[in-house]
Amino acid sequence: MAEPTTLTACPVRPPGELPPPAATTHRPPGPGLLRMSAIAARFSTEPYAFLPEIARRYGDVVDIPVPVPGVTVTLVSHPDHVDHIMTRHHLRYHKHEGTAELVTGEPPALPLLEGEEWKRTRRPLNPFFSERALAANSTPMVEAIAERVADWEVHARSGGWVDLEHEIGPVVMDGLLRSIADLALSPEQLHEYVDGARSYGQWVVGRAAMYKFPAFVPRPFGRRGAAAKTIMFGELDRWVAERRAQPPRERPDIFQTLLEMEFPGTPDQQYARMRSELSGLVFAGFETTAEALAWTIALLARNPRALGEAYAEVDALGGGRVEYEHLERLPYLRACFDEAQRFQAAPANVRTATEEDEIGGYFIPAGSHVVISPYGLQRDPRFWRDAEQFEPRRFIEDKINRNAFIPFNIGPRKCMGSRMAYIEGLLTLATILQKFTVQIRDGWTPRHRIRVSTGLAGGLPAKLALR
Repeated sequence: MAEPTTLTACPVRPPGELPPPAATTHRPPGPGLLRMSAIAARFSTEPYAFLPEIARRYGDVVDIPVPVPGVTVTLVSHPDHVDHIMTRHHLRYHKHEGTAELVTGEPPALPLLEGEEWKRTRRPLNPFFSERALAANSTPMVEAIAERVADWEVHARSGGWVDLEHEIGPVVMDGLLRSIADLALSPEQLHEYVDGARSYGQWVVGRAAMYKFPAFVPRPFGRRGAAAKTIMFGELDRWVAERRAQPPRERPDIFQTLLEMEFPGTPDQQYARMRSELSGLVFAGFETTAEALAWTIALLARNPRALGEAYAEVDALGGGRVEYEHLERLPYLRACFDEAQRFQAAPANVRTATEEDEIGGYFIPAGSHVVISPYGLQRDPRFWRDAEQFEPRRFIEDKINRNAFIPFNIGPRKCMGSRMAYIEGLLTLATILQKFTVQIRDGWTPRHRIRVSTGLAGGLPAKLALR
């Protein structure tokens, strides 16, 4: 099992002490702008493979040309460089400014904060994500998963095709809301909220990609995304009003803790910041787990041997409701979940250097944007045997380079909710396999769709049958 998430102390440079100068001013090799454009055109239909192809041609540290004077972009593609940026020298690298678009119209939330404000906000939330706290609070999540997966029986009886990626959404959303906020929505409300979250997610990803474009240039999914935001944030306001009308809980949950946290500014600014933190927890927690589950089921359904082993492990539980206590008996399902995330992967993770640095013997100027491709790292044959094969047992039998597998990032800024995602993901996966067989459409193959967390292009067309 993964270690509980805790706040890691960050090294702080003494006041007034300047960082040591970089030992070199030599920039890394890379393609010229015309060559870069030609490679980009070739990979226009495979955007996830674009950065790995650049790394394959030019090395582990590459100068990516951009047509903006004074701007440097560096692609790094080795686990040692990930460790440098995310762990050993994380204070030198901040989240890229374009990620602020992921909380459109709201104050920055925890994932986008830096320095003392990040620590101040994260500290009161940390206890809720310890293994002990997650175990103690697992019952409402288990109940939600069991109820929502049982709803799928109607699809099994009909024998028709269903988009399983969509159907997974309400299962994960229900488990998340019950566990962090004691909120139980109706199935209809859950479907509406999931649809809104996904529309909103498509919009903010487009905004982040186009953050340098003039404001008058339309962003993809703008009208639908804005409408979804209105619905989603209206629901958040309603939940806050309902909770504030109740007496405080004897044992505060995450929701109550957020309501009681002190934020700077006017009352309106404080409320906006609290709502931003709440929406971030709900949206990020839902999206990452739901999409990782969709990829896991998709890849298992295409690999009968692995699927058979997964069924055998679930059947060995005995047939009762899957509970938190069963997780330690599901190592192969955990490996399947990890292997699916290895394939799923994000196309890029961007940081901005706050001071001069050196990576791999090359100069990184202050203000330079440094890009890591999780997709490339997680398929690099130097660090993965049979990298293009779906082989869950690698996560049981092989020695995995932790800096080459970063679905939740790594280092002090590793996702606070990663352990919750594993708990909900494995409980949901085991419950689905316990009840159903899954048949995917002949000839269907998983393709990446850019979202906040990588989705499946065209969804997951499947037929369900009761076991």
